[in-house]
Amino acid sequence: MKRIKNASSVMDEIMSENDKILFNLFYLIAEKDSFWVTDGKSYLIGQTNENLPMWIWIHDAATADAYVEIEDIITARLELNPKLKITADAEKIQKILPKISEKKKAKYKSQVPMIIYRCDKVINPKHANGHTIFSNENHKKVLEKFITGMVWDLEKRPMMEGEAENFARDVVGSDNLYLWEANETVVSMAMIAHRTEKFVRINTVYTDSSQRGKGYAGRLVGEVTKKILDENRIPMLYTEQDNVCSNATYRRIGYYACGELTQFCFGL
Repeated sequence: MKRIKNASSVMDEIMSENDKILFNLFYLIAEKDSFWVTDGKSYLIGQTNENLPMWIWIHDAATADAYVEIEDIITARLELNPKLKITADAEKIQKILPKISEKKKAKYKSQVPMIIYRCDKVINPKHANGHTIFSNENHKKVLEKFITGMVWDLEKRPMMEGEAENFARDVVGSDNLYLWEANETVVSMAMIAHRTEKFVRINTVYTDSSQRGKGYAGRLVGEVTKKILDENRIPMLYTEQDNVCSNATYRRIGYYACGELTQFCFGL
């Protein structure tokens, strides 16, 4: 194993295109002065810092020695953060985590698996009235409302003081934030979270709770996806496995699943 600084070149050498979509967060991690370690062939581990989730890609043909190295790396990072979070292929990483848990007397749990989608062609989404717009200062309150509702839906927690206001302030007017307006009312939002030369990741997709079931999110994400495809890039996104409505919406647009990843959390 060895520490590296340039993860992008290693990704090109050892990961398939599908793996690069599954582990698209690697590209974001690579933009920072992050922790990276690999054996150059069968695994790649990236973490922005010890307080953020560690992402672990493992080759299908990884050897027993490679798994031992990965176990040692996780154990060392667990010393820095006893509440370490790990995102990986559940079947592969579960060959390691029970051993670490027993050795370190550290309990862990898995969260709902994420499904990772890509789209090669937009098909006709559900019809919905309206059109896409960009945000302006007048949309701050609706953005606060949307992010508050989204956090509640995903995490079942209220926003901390100032959290919604900060989100609205940071994204309003951004070329990466798209809104769907119907009957002069903003009803849905979606964001381009990250761009690379080849991939574009979409997130923060939300429709006002009073406007759901009308096809707004599908039309909005479909329009954003078309823009990405017109740039000759591959649109992709993460969603939770149990988010039935979102998964159905993305599939209806033309997205298809590339695989699943699961986050595991220590420090219970």
